[in-house]
Amino acid sequence: MKTINLFLLLFFSNFCFAEYVDNLQIKKIVDGDTVHVFHQDKIYKVRLIEIDAPERNQPYGRDSTDYLKFLLKEGRVDVEISGTDRYGRKLGRLYWKGRDINREMVTAGYAWVYDDYVTDKSFYENQSKAKELRKGLWKDLNPTPPWRWRKKKSRN
Repeated sequence: MKTINLFLLLFFSNFCFAEYVDNLQIKKIVDGDTVHVFHQDKIYKVRLIEIDAPERNQPYGRDSTDYLKFLLKEGRVDVEISGTDRYGRKLGRLYWKGRDINREMVTAGYAWVYDDYVTDKSFYENQSKAKELRKGLWKDLNPTPPWRWRKKKSRN
């Protein structure tokens, strides 16, 4: 029983505690939901949580990447890391000068709320407003979410 309790404690502690690291130098902006940053002389891949941006070869993929580059044009970012995904990327929320960058991507219409992984349901309000105002990818009447795009591409 102690072994099970210890396992559960260790397992859930990874989800309960976030690490906040500030003023990281950006190495590369991969796409609209992934960046590489320097931390203690190492490069870390950070996957933005709560959102899913268009793939690079998908409509609005380049626009999404360019908008994230614009938001992070100073080359620095603060990151709240909440875990690691199955690909070894850090899962994080980006901030810069008081702005929630993940939320900004949705608000500007350059990312969807990632239905399967969203924990902050208030992101849906930002998405609804962007949709209503036909911002970014919402200029299209029925844009394809990245998770459907990836699924369709994997079948081909």
